[in-house]
Amino acid sequence: MQDRYAGDIGDYGKFGLLKALQKQGFKIGINWYKTTPPDSEKKSDGTYKQQDGRYKTGDIPEELKKCDPALAQKLARIADDEAHRSITALERARLVPDAVYYHDAISVTLRTEWHQKAVQTLSGADLIFLDPDNGLLVDSVKPGTARSVKYAFYDEVADYIKAGKSVVIYNHRCRKKEEQYFADIENKLQEVLKQREALYKDIQEITFFKKSVRDYFIVSATKDHSKRIRAAIQEMTGGAWEAMCRER
Repeated sequence: MQDRYAGDIGDYGKFGLLKALQKQGFKIGINWYKTTPPDSEKKSDGTYKQQDGRYKTGDIPEELKKCDPALAQKLARIADDEAHRSITALERARLVPDAVYYHDAISVTLRTEWHQKAVQTLSGADLIFLDPDNGLLVDSVKPGTARSVKYAFYDEVADYIKAGKSVVIYNHRCRKKEEQYFADIENKLQEVLKQREALYKDIQEITFFKKSVRDYFIVSATKDHSKRIRAAIQEMTGGAWEAMCRER
């Protein structure tokens, strides 16, 4: 997550989902996986090569704002205030009341220490949202490289599950066929959870498809968590949000 993405359409679906999960009784923790854009992502004039975050919540059609008018208004206000558009602004807006946040920027060289501090900071929550720029680590990127800050590691997910926390992970859709894409990630998650001797390993997915595809993989730590997560997803896909998302 980068400050320049705050208040975009991705945040609209993201916070809608987190609010639905909170209604099911979850204490929400958010690890932003905060990154600072490297110079390689910028042009010589200082502007960004990729215009991520350009689809602001305030610019979406009125029928989509009806999913959660109050949330849409708050996010639009944050996105339009370019001087203060930031992760800090999202936290201060209390979009998910009583959520716990971890907003330290990822360190390439001190990744283990960064992760351990995150686990400790979010220990009071029972459902953790991970918000990396790109999603779960891919084979073409190795831990310890500059690009690795844009990804969540599978063993980081497993650490939260082992601690009894359910985990929601944002993931950017790749160009694989859909069935293969989901199967590959599910298999990798199951394998690392097996290695960590996690007792319960249910995985559910929800996709938001307006403007750009955003997938969320939700790994339940317990059977009870799984039932409540299922209820939240069904509320999203069968209610006011059905125009923006679907369950896999």
